[in-house]
Amino acid sequence: MEVRDMKGNPGIWEKLSWNELSTKEQEFWSDLGWRKEDWDRNEAPESTDKEWKQLSDKEQNAARGLGFTEDIWNNFEDE
Repeated sequence: MEVRDMKGNPGIWEKLSWNELSTKEQEFWSDLGWRKEDWDRNEAPESTDKEWKQLSDKEQNAARGLGFTEDIWNNFEDE
């Protein structure tokens, strides 16, 4: 498994520990500013407070790779 299909439900990511993520998923989340320690403590990086259009190209590519669309990204509330 490279990247799991979140099927439009970004909440699936919150149920996983960093070690449960595939290497590719960890790479994408790292591009969005996450690190293992932050992930496991649910201490979100700066990117999570940005609207889609404020994300850098690298961040948008990572978000897309994880299954986010602009609409899902902009409307997701972190638990």
